[in-house]
Amino acid sequence: MSFSIISLLNKTQLARLESHQEKITYQAGTILFNQGKEANHMYIIKKGKVTLYRLMPNGEEKVFNVFLAGDVIAEMAMFMSPRQYPMTARIEQESVLAVYKHTDIKQLVSQTPELAVNVMAYMTNKIHRLVNDVNILTQVNANQRFVMKLAEIYKKQSIKEEKINLSITKKLLATQLGMTPETLSRTIKRLKNEGHLIENGNVLKIKDIPTLCQSVNLAADIFYS
Repeated sequence: MSFSIISLLNKTQLARLESHQEKITYQAGTILFNQGKEANHMYIIKKGKVTLYRLMPNGEEKVFNVFLAGDVIAEMAMFMSPRQYPMTARIEQESVLAVYKHTDIKQLVSQTPELAVNVMAYMTNKIHRLVNDVNILTQVNANQRFVMKLAEIYKKQSIKEEKINLSITKKLLATQLGMTPETLSRTIKRLKNEGHLIENGNVLKIKDIPTLCQSVNLAADIFYS
């Protein structure tokens, strides 16, 4: 499971929360929740795939994230005021989700001061990371953003080979990087033509990390810090 507020619970607290959970199977195409609706539930994906998106003023769907098995959905919405889902979630394939009620989460956190402090720290750090992401998007160029994203994925991989496994589509990756799919394609093509990357399906092989970073004027430390 990815790091989340669930990771902050001790065994007793986790058992207490799980005693109230409900496992539900959802069919592909189901809308799990809509943007702006009251956030009454948090979800953990046991199996399947869920897309989080917003409808833009022109009617276009803007995909912000794709959640897979082990991911937690709507954890921050549980503590928002007003407590509303900031985006819409759609089931992309038959999925099994563990569903937790807001009332159970709130009761558990409010009755345990130490847990409440830990949740506050976790949420603060998460917001700080999001602010940093926004700063990065506005202060570096497309090539640098892409290589920084490769470094982020690399550091999360359990096996530190000079290969990057892309678990999301390039269209979604482009959205996360604040660029068009065409710009992302040009960026990848440029790095391939210069001999820094080899592309094989969803896998990008980096020939040499320091050389790749040097080509976009970044320090190789971003892959290791």
